[in-house]
Amino acid sequence: MTTTTRFHARPLARAIALTSLPLIAFGSGSALAQSSELDELRERVQLLESKLEGAVDTAPELQDDNPYLLRDGDGIKIGNTTISFGGFIKADAIFGSNGNGSMNSYSVGLPRTFAKAAASGESDWKTGLSARESRISIGTKTEDVAGHTLTTYVEMDFNKEMNDGNEVVSNSYSPRLRQAYGSWNNWDFGQTYTTFTDLAAMPEVLDQGKQAAFIYVTQPMIRYNMAAPGGKVMISLENPEDGFSDNSYDDQSYPDLAMRYQIRGNYGFYSIAGLLRNFEDDAADETRIDGAVSLSARIPTIGRDDLRLQYSYGALGRYMGLFTYPDVDLAAQAMGDVEPLKSYGATAAYRHFWSPSWRSNLIVSHTEIVDDLVAPPAGTLSYFDSSTSVHASLLWSAHRNLTLGVEYAYWDFGEIATSSSQHYEQVMASAKLSF
Repeated sequence: MTTTTRFHARPLARAIALTSLPLIAFGSGSALAQSSELDELRERVQLLESKLEGAVDTAPELQDDNPYLLRDGDGIKIGNTTISFGGFIKADAIFGSNGNGSMNSYSVGLPRTFAKAAASGESDWKTGLSARESRISIGTKTEDVAGHTLTTYVEMDFNKEMNDGNEVVSNSYSPRLRQAYGSWNNWDFGQTYTTFTDLAAMPEVLDQGKQAAFIYVTQPMIRYNMAAPGGKVMISLENPEDGFSDNSYDDQSYPDLAMRYQIRGNYGFYSIAGLLRNFEDDAADETRIDGAVSLSARIPTIGRDDLRLQYSYGALGRYMGLFTYPDVDLAAQAMGDVEPLKSYGATAAYRHFWSPSWRSNLIVSHTEIVDDLVAPPAGTLSYFDSSTSVHASLLWSAHRNLTLGVEYAYWDFGEIATSSSQHYEQVMASAKLSF
């Protein structure tokens, strides 16, 4: 969802009026100390402000509570449409333990690739530097489209594996569509964050949301938003999928249904979300319907500090942990059965402001599959059925357009059918320069 703010032309009007002050004084033929002429000058300023009001406007501003999107600045108004450009340059240096020597994996890693590195048997640290999380966005706002305001937003980054580029010379990456959607009359059309994601409860993680129980998906959808007591309700039909990694089992017959009720007030942000999904396997000629639920909150504490909490349970699959777990039990599927995997995830994050420009984050997150699994090699996935992450960061924002930070992350991956686990550590330094 987007919100809009209006650019106040009042300072500009006053500057123009004060610049013209000598001419007004010269033409009046008397000193400006006379009250009648002061009244006339006030009227002129008010008239100029009223004319400039609305002459300069802004494109849609993204919500403050979404740390993964850039708040747009002033736009260019052409006719009834205001166009704005935004984005940021993000430079990252990542140092990861248990290196497996894969190409620059420490700047694109997912939890499941961290798990692979943890189990590699290596103990040396590897380094990856990247700017691929950098983003470019374009937003528009058009007044009075069939009686309602129409907003659009397109955003891309470069955070994907190399195609034709290489680390030897070019370090080039192809653009990747993140979001492309429009909003009109309480409807959203296009690709954006799933309704099952609570943007207000997302912790501030430098490595783009890579904590164990991260609830995150961007996909095409149709969504309706409506006011509700204390907040709003969102209902959406979203793109269905139940594959794993690069394997898509089958096209689904029905879209995913997602709903969220969110309350916003002086005491924080609170929401409950539900998800209903269809699982199919044409080879087995079997269909299953299952779902998940998520509770989340962002609670203000002392000063600008806040506590962010989230708990999710059900057939979460690809919706949690950047696809840490499959949607169905792969061992059961190999025997011709469709069995949605049940899992849960919990996250607690505390953000503390040491000063207006310095802040820290401490984040603990855990996921676990609750179904019984068969140990490898016939099991559901490589070797683990639980993951825990701990993040600690220190950030300095000298300006709203400049943030420098460092972050330490520790991961623990529990092995299936044993009490053993594998560990992975990561240190990250990041610079984010917004425009």
